[in-house]
Amino acid sequence: MADGRPSGTLTGVEDSALTDGVREAATAWLVRVQSDAATADDWNALTLWLEASPAHAEAFAIVEALSDEIDEAADVILAALEPRSAEILPFRQRERRQAVRPRRAPAPAWRRGAIAAAFVGVAAAAGFGAWQASEGPLQTYRTGPGETRSITLADGSHIRLDAASTMSVRLGLFRRQVELGDAEASFDVAKNANRPFEVAMGDQRVRVIGTEFNIRNYDGLTAVTVRRGIVAVYQNNEGDRPLARLTKGTELRHMVGSTRFTTRQVDPDSAFAWTQGRLICDGLPLSEIVPYLNRRYATPIRLAPGLADRRFSGVLELSDEKDVVRHLAVYLSLTMRGSEGEISLS
Repeated sequence: MADGRPSGTLTGVEDSALTDGVREAATAWLVRVQSDAATADDWNALTLWLEASPAHAEAFAIVEALSDEIDEAADVILAALEPRSAEILPFRQRERRQAVRPRRAPAPAWRRGAIAAAFVGVAAAAGFGAWQASEGPLQTYRTGPGETRSITLADGSHIRLDAASTMSVRLGLFRRQVELGDAEASFDVAKNANRPFEVAMGDQRVRVIGTEFNIRNYDGLTAVTVRRGIVAVYQNNEGDRPLARLTKGTELRHMVGSTRFTTRQVDPDSAFAWTQGRLICDGLPLSEIVPYLNRRYATPIRLAPGLADRRFSGVLELSDEKDVVRHLAVYLSLTMRGSEGEISLS
C-alpha cells in the first residue's frame, strides 16, 4: 500500500518488472472480457491464462476488485475533482424564458486516470453513505413444498426457484445482490460488466458478470454448477481472492462451516434437470435424494436407519411422489409402506 499499488501479493513473482507485466496483462484481459464484443472463445482463453499460474489469478482478482471500486465511485470522484466556479448566477425572472444551456464537454481522458490515483482520498472525504442508498429495494421470493417459480428481474436476468426455497434480491445502481436462504435455484444472469451479480449462500458467495449456473444450498451442503461462462466462488471472511473460478461443466461442493471444498467435472444439464421436472442421479446416496424429495413433495418420506449410504443411478420423473418412491424401492430392493401422512422406505 505504501507504494500506491493495489493491496495483495503476486504469489511466486518477486521481480517488480514481471509483477507489473502480469498486472498489465490482467488489466488487458479484464478489458477484453468486459467488452460487448467478448465471445465464448475469449472466456475460454481467459480461463487458460488464469490456470497457467497462481500469479495470473491473483493479479486478475486485484485488478477486477480495483476496477469495481473505481466504477462504483466514479460519479462521486468526478464531482469532487471538478474545479469550483466562482461565477454567481442570478435567479432567472419568472416571465423570461429559460436559456438553453450548452452541453458540458465530456471529461478529458486524463481525468479517468486521475480518478484511480485520487480514489482513496476522495472516497474517504465523500463517504460511502450516498452509495448505500443506491443499493435498491429488497424483494423476497418464497416457494412452498412442491412449488417452483420462474422470476424475471428488472435487469433481464432469469431465475428458477425450486420447491421450499427462500431468496432475497436487491438490484442496485452498482451491483446486483441475491441472498439465497435454504433453497435451490438456477440463474441465467444478464451480462452487465458495470453491475456485478453476487449471490450469498451459507458461508460462501459467488460473483459473475453474466453467466448461467445452479446453486443448491440446504442441509448444510452448498453445490455450485456452471452451464455457461465463469463463476468466481469466495469464502466469507477469507478476503477478496476467490477460492475457485468455475467454468462450464464444473461443480464445486462445500459443507457449510468447513474450509474445505471439492470440484469435479459434471454434465451441467443434470444440475438443471429439476427445472424440467426430473432428478438425474449418478450414484447419488439416499441421504441426498430423500431430503430433496421431502422438499419437493408435501408428504414426508422416512428412511429406515442404515439406508442413508445406499446409492441410486437413474432418472426420476418428479410428477407423482408415490411413483418416485416405488421406483427407488424396486431399484434398491427396499420395502415401501404408506401410512397416514408419511411414506417409509425400509
